[in-house]
Amino acid sequence: MKNGDASQILAACKSESERQLELMRTIAKAMFKDTPSYLIGVNGSVARRECTSGSDIDLFFLFNGNITADEARAAQDLYRARLHEEGLVMPAHGGVFETPLNIEELLETIGGDDDTNIFITRRMLFLLEGEWTFNQGLFKQTRTQLIKRYVADDLDEHKLCLFLLNDVIRYWRTICVDFEHKTAAADKPRAIRLVKLRFSRMLLYLAGVAAVSQTKGIDVAAKRRKLEELFALSTIARMQAVFGPAMEKPLSRYARFLSDLNEEPIRTQLKLPGDEGLNTKVYKALSVEARHFKDELLAMMIEEFGSEHDVIKALLL
Repeated sequence: MKNGDASQILAACKSESERQLELMRTIAKAMFKDTPSYLIGVNGSVARRECTSGSDIDLFFLFNGNITADEARAAQDLYRARLHEEGLVMPAHGGVFETPLNIEELLETIGGDDDTNIFITRRMLFLLEGEWTFNQGLFKQTRTQLIKRYVADDLDEHKLCLFLLNDVIRYWRTICVDFEHKTAAADKPRAIRLVKLRFSRMLLYLAGVAAVSQTKGIDVAAKRRKLEELFALSTIARMQAVFGPAMEKPLSRYARFLSDLNEEPIRTQLKLPGDEGLNTKVYKALSVEARHFKDELLAMMIEEFGSEHDVIKALLL
């Protein structure tokens, strides 16, 4: 993958992601049959179709009906173990997605004191990049319900879905602040987190902004349909759907980022703690690429929307 052009690199990442998704779906179907109350999915690089050799599986478990949290946790642990047996890399225990979540909580906890970083992360990633591995019907139904929460029945035709846009912006700012918190200690790997923040996390954020930008000038039903249509696409495909050929240049840089992440020696250097990782040649080269990547995305958005577009104004005020 290292020596391929952008299209070859992206195709290789997509192919491996699809292979892993199909494996996870096959295993889940065999384990859970037609159980209606489990919704299993993934976030992260596999869901975005950006899988590299260093990718792990950001699994999430949702449930409804008469299923208890303990039952869902037991089922999740069995599924994780089965995926591990098949050679899929599972993240360490204790992350944001560790605890199975009732679907009702995902849908209802938007804003207020209970909307912690964990909730906003789970909600936003479900919407912006989530992909199903079990119970596709319930996955789509949940996404539809979540979009309805953001797009009120009485939202004027000429207005953007600002409720959703503000939550997307809030999520982006949250992960930027959390980056500083999580890497403050000198022994924490800072370079790899910063590179991912400036490439994949930024692109995911802008793909959310791009989706909302398409909701002006259409009625409520059309706004909801448009969002469902766009959120059903991967991050890259969503950006291409909105910006077309203008995405070619920034995608070339993004492909190089993915290609570098696919190389274990580069990942090893990026995972060095604190300043040690930041002072490596590979990080410095990627940092330059990240600046160009951001500049190209910003120029593309201004060119596409114009400085007077409501979505541009909303990002500032």
